[in-house]
Amino acid sequence: MKKLVTAIFAVLLFGCAPDNQYTVEGTIEGADEDQLVYWKKKGVEGNTLLDSASADENGHFEFKGRIDYPQFFNLTYQDRFATLLIKPGEDVRLETRAGDFHDYTVKGSPGSQDVRRLQQRLRRTKSKMDSLTSRYEQKGEQLSNEERERLNEQYRQILNRQRDSSVAFIINNLRSLASIMALYQKVNDDLFVLYKNSDLQYIKLVADSLQEKYPQSQHVKALVANKEDLMKKYKNLELQNTLSSVGKVSNYPNIELPNLQGDTVTLQEQDEKMILLSFWASWSKPSIQRSLELKSLYRRYHRKGFEIYQVSLDQSAEEWRKAVRFDQLPWINVSSLNGLESYAARVYNVQDVPTDFLIHQQRGIIEKNPDKQELRRQLSIALD
Repeated sequence: MKKLVTAIFAVLLFGCAPDNQYTVEGTIEGADEDQLVYWKKKGVEGNTLLDSASADENGHFEFKGRIDYPQFFNLTYQDRFATLLIKPGEDVRLETRAGDFHDYTVKGSPGSQDVRRLQQRLRRTKSKMDSLTSRYEQKGEQLSNEERERLNEQYRQILNRQRDSSVAFIINNLRSLASIMALYQKVNDDLFVLYKNSDLQYIKLVADSLQEKYPQSQHVKALVANKEDLMKKYKNLELQNTLSSVGKVSNYPNIELPNLQGDTVTLQEQDEKMILLSFWASWSKPSIQRSLELKSLYRRYHRKGFEIYQVSLDQSAEEWRKAVRFDQLPWINVSSLNGLESYAARVYNVQDVPTDFLIHQQRGIIEKNPDKQELRRQLSIALD
């Protein structure tokens, strides 16, 4: 009798315990038996290899493991991968083809299905935006202002439809780690899907919700830390807006220098809402590269209120003029031809080129040396 009670107790105890084992199996149609399939845990800083296996003659593979909470994994074959979001106890089935790995189906894992839908939607959006960008670049200067604005408007509409889709997904999946992927998706290297300043609220919503449910997750911990940093930055920005909400401020040093035609151009007399004060030199390759990167942003945002006031630190007028004309720099370009010893360089403490300052007419200098992604974000917030 005692043994029977003990046995019943053991069944109740272990039978009711949550199963933290998962299984991932599937087939890769057309897989080469000599090529390994890799199973990796997707971390915040990088991926960790957990296992590898050769697909059999039918392309079949299988991996098993144990987890205590939902985690991201990458199933990798050659240079392609599929991201899965697996919960403890799930038996996942994935079907794909070696030549088109992104076009896969997955069953037995709702989180992995959500990740797949997010990635497929983003790929469709990228394809549409790339097509528009290609049309824009092919015609180049032949585009009329009306055509250019029409293409820009189509670009904005595609981006905003993607953003609306991501926002809807986040709101409906606040307690899923898949929402973290939606928060950080990009349409290109320079632009997040959630690009508006108001989108900070979704980072806060997801972070607060997931911190309560999965506090042990490294992805959640990283999101919470990022939320704190972003919210501090946002609060500082709000404070600056409040202090500078009335009238135009001049809390940045003025510059008055001649342009290529010899006409004096004054920095503080520029009426555009956003100004990039850019120090450069024709002998600096990073400066030339930076100028070429800025051209697309200038074309997109100049008519909306963006100007570049570029100060050359050349000492040769001929080299300065040659560089401006060769690279067809369309914005304001001025110089005293005194190099790093010029008043403008000294008053802005410029030690090297390129050095940039992003200026908002109501708030003064808001950032030093913004990269292209951050500059695009700031311009989008202020001008779109």
